Amino acid sequence: MSHLAISQIFERVESASEDSDFNHFFSLLLAAEALFKILTLGMLSAVSDDDARNRYRLEHSLARADGIGEWGKALEDALSGPASQYLLTEARIEQAQFTKICSQESWQHKAVIELKAALIALDITAEDVPAKTDLKRWFRLFSTLRNKTRGHGATSTSKAKKAAPHLQESIDAIYKNASLLTRPWIHLHRNYSGKYRVQKISGDVSSLDYLKKESHHSFYNGIYILFGDLRRVPLFKAGDELRDFFFANGGLSNKRYEMLSYLSDDKIGGDASEYSIPPGTLPASETDGHGELEVRQNCLSNAPDPLEDYVSRPALEEQLGELLLDNRRPIITLVGSGGIGKTSLSLSLIEKIYSQNRFATVIWLSARDIDLTLTGPKSVRASVLSPDEMGRRYAELVLPKEKVLEKGFQPRVFFEQQLERNELGPCLYVFDNFETTQNPIEVFNWIDTFLRLPNKALITTRLRDFKGDYPVDIGGMTDGEARQLINRTCVFLKISDIEEGYINEILETSERHPYVIKILLGEYARTGKRSNVGQLLAGNDQLLTALFERTYASLSPCAQRSFLTLSAWNSSVPKVALEAVLMRSTAERQEVEKGVEALLQYSMAELHAATTDGEMFVRLPKVASAFGKKKLFINPLRDSILSDVEILKMLGPSRNDDVRLGLAFKLEKFISNIAQRVDAGEAFEDYAPIVEMICRAYPPGWLMLARWHYENGSDNDLNQSKIELTRFLEQQPAGDTVDEAWQLLANVCFRLHDTIGEIHARIARAQIPSVPFWEVSNAANRLNSLHRDPALAGDPELSRSFALRLLEILDRRRGEASADDLSRMAWVALHADQRVRAIEFTELGLRIEPDNTHCIGLSERLGITT
Repeated sequence: MSHLAISQIFERVESASEDSDFNHFFSLLLAAEALFKILTLGMLSAVSDDDARNRYRLEHSLARADGIGEWGKALEDALSGPASQYLLTEARIEQAQFTKICSQESWQHKAVIELKAALIALDITAEDVPAKTDLKRWFRLFSTLRNKTRGHGATSTSKAKKAAPHLQESIDAIYKNASLLTRPWIHLHRNYSGKYRVQKISGDVSSLDYLKKESHHSFYNGIYILFGDLRRVPLFKAGDELRDFFFANGGLSNKRYEMLSYLSDDKIGGDASEYSIPPGTLPASETDGHGELEVRQNCLSNAPDPLEDYVSRPALEEQLGELLLDNRRPIITLVGSGGIGKTSLSLSLIEKIYSQNRFATVIWLSARDIDLTLTGPKSVRASVLSPDEMGRRYAELVLPKEKVLEKGFQPRVFFEQQLERNELGPCLYVFDNFETTQNPIEVFNWIDTFLRLPNKALITTRLRDFKGDYPVDIGGMTDGEARQLINRTCVFLKISDIEEGYINEILETSERHPYVIKILLGEYARTGKRSNVGQLLAGNDQLLTALFERTYASLSPCAQRSFLTLSAWNSSVPKVALEAVLMRSTAERQEVEKGVEALLQYSMAELHAATTDGEMFVRLPKVASAFGKKKLFINPLRDSILSDVEILKMLGPSRNDDVRLGLAFKLEKFISNIAQRVDAGEAFEDYAPIVEMICRAYPPGWLMLARWHYENGSDNDLNQSKIELTRFLEQQPAGDTVDEAWQLLANVCFRLHDTIGEIHARIARAQIPSVPFWEVSNAANRLNSLHRDPALAGDPELSRSFALRLLEILDRRRGEASADDLSRMAWVALHADQRVRAIEFTELGLRIEPDNTHCIGLSERLGITT
C-alpha cells in the first residue's frame, strides 16, 4: 500500500535514520503528525452537509488550530460526536476501524500499545492502555507525545533512540491497515479544455478516468477522496507535480492561515476567506419556502410572499407569465447574475398565477445560501441541496408526519412519482437558486427525467450548463424601472437630498443592476455624502464576492482567462479578436470559443452588435470588471494575461456607443499599430497568428492586411499580399470590395512579374457588372499587349482560354464599346482564333468611326474590303 503524501515523508525518515538517532526520531514524529492530519481530514471530508454545518464547524476550528490536540478533538467529533451522525454511509467501514474496541491481536491494538511503549521509553506520563482498546486512543496518546517532545519538551538522544522503533511500529500498523488510506485519493487540476488532469495519490483511480475525457464537470482544483462520490479534502494542498503536500498549521489572520510541509518544512498560505463565517446554524433565507401548504386563491402553495420592495418589470412578467401558463414547455429557466431579480420576479409571477386555473399547487424549493440585503450579503441556511432533500421537503408538505417517518418510506421515490403525476393536480415546482444544489447538472437531468406535463418546473439560476429547458435571460432593469427602484429605496432609507446627477452616475455605473443600486444607495444613506461610485464598487469585496465568486469558480480555466483579460481593460473588444488573442496564448481553439460563450451565458459579460457590419463586441459590466481586477491581481498568470491585453489595446479603446464603428475600423487600427511596431523593429510574425485568426473569422480583414503588405512593397510583402488576397477572394465576397481585391491582385501580380496571375485577376474583375466598360477594355488591351509574353506564348491553350473568357465578357457589353474598344475586341478575338468575330468587330468599329486608325489597320490585316 502507498499513499503518496505519507510515503514521501517515509523517505525523509529513511534518510534521517542514516544521519542520527535524534533526527530519526523527530522525522518519525513528523511522519506520525502528517498521518494524524491526513486521517482526520479524510474523515472530515466524509461528513455530509447538515443544517447545523457540523463539517464546517470542524474545519473552521482546524484552520485556527495551533496545536495537534484540536485535531484530535475534531476527529473524535467526526467519529463519535455530534458530526458523526452525518457521516456518509460509505465511510462506516472507516468509522468502525477507528471506534471498534479491539483485542491484542488487532492492528489497532498494536498501534496503540507500541505508541504507549514509545511514551514509556521517553519517560512521558500518559493514559494507560487497557486489554482492549479502540484506535481513537492512539490520537490522544500521540497528542501527549507531540506536546511533550516537539511541542514543549527537551528529548535526549538516548531516549529518542529507545522510542524510535516503537513509534515506527505504531505508524506502520496504521499506515499498512487503515482502509481510509487505500481509498482512491486524487489531485484534480482543470485544464484549459475543461477536462481534468487526474493525478493519483493512492488507491485505484481508474474509475475516475472519465474526468480526463469529459469537460462538463465542475470541481475546484485540489485533493479529493472517493466515498461513492468525490469529496474534497479540506485544509490540504498539493505542491507542483505532487512533489510536496501541505497541511493546515494554524496562524490564521484576516486573509491567510499557515500551511506546512512535513517533507520540506516549506510553508504556504491558505485562503482564510473560506472560514470567515462563524460556525453554527445559519438563519433561514428570507425567501425560504413556508413549512406547510397554504390556500392561495385557486392554489395550494408554500411559496414565500412577494418581496416588499419589488419593482414591476412588465416586459419580463408578460413573457414569463405566458411561458408558465402554456402547455408546451415543461421546464422554464430564469438565467441571470446574482442580485439581478430572478427570485423576486418569480415570486411576483407566482402571486398572479394563484388566481389562474392552470395549477392546483405551487411548490417552492430553495437552495439559496446567501441573502442579498441592503446592509450587504448575509449567509443563510440552504433548505434543499439534493434530490433526497427535495423529496423529503415535499413529503413533509403533503403527507402526515407519521407517513414520512414510516419505516421503509422513500421520500425521493415518492417525489419522483409526484413530478410525473401529482396527486393534488397540475403542479408548478419552483427550484430557486438552482446553482447551489450539490450537482446542478445531475439534479436537472433527474428533474427532466421524471417531470411530465401538465406539471411544470421553474428554475432560477446563475449557471446553466444543461439543455432541454426554455431559458429566459434576465438582465439589468430599464431606465424607468431602475429610477422607480431608486425612488422606493430612497423612501425606505429616508434619503431626501440625492441629486439628479448622482442618480445618473449610479444608473450608469450599476448598469441598472437592482442589487448594486440598493447597495450604492445604502452607502449614500450611511455616509450622507456623494462618493465616487466606481471606487465604492471596487472597494466592496463582500458585494463583489457575493455576486460573482460562485459563477467565476464554476467557469473553465479558459473562460476564467477570458474574463480576466476583459477585466484588465475597460473597453468593448471585438469577439473574434478576443478569441484570436486567447487562442494564441492557450492553443485551445474550441475551449476558447466555449469559454467566451460561457461568460455570455452566465451574464458575466455582454455582447453588442456593431450597426455597420453586425460584428459582435464583448464587454464586462462595470461591477463584473471590478471583481475581475481583484482576481487578476492575485492570479499566477497575470503577466501573461496583461501581455494579451497589450495586444488587444492595439485595436483602440471603445465605449458602448463606439461599437457602431464596427470591426473594420478596429482591424484597420490594429494593422496600423502593427505597421508602426514593425517599422520600429518588431517582427510581423509576432502578430501574424492573431491577425490571421481574426481574418479567418472576419474575411474582409484579409483585404486590409493585403493592402498593408502591398504598400510595403518588398517581394516578400507582395507575395504575402497575394496569399491574403487569394484567401479573401476564396470567401466569394460581394460588393465593392471584390472589385478592389481583383484590381489589387492584378497590381500585385504585375509587380511580381506573374503574367498569368495578372491576366486572370483582370479577367475576373472584368466579369463584375459594376466595373466600367472602359476598364474592361483596358483589360483587353493588357491581354493583347502580353500576348507574346513568354508565360503566354509558351502555353497557347492557356492564352486562347484567357482570350475566350474575356471575349465573352466584351461581347455581352458591345453596346458600350467605342471604335477603339472594338479594335481591342477584334484583337482578343484573333488571339482566341475567332477570325470571323474579329472581322465583325472591326467592321462595326469602322461604321462607328470610319477614320479610326486602329480599325483601319485591322481591316487591312484581315483583308476587309470597303
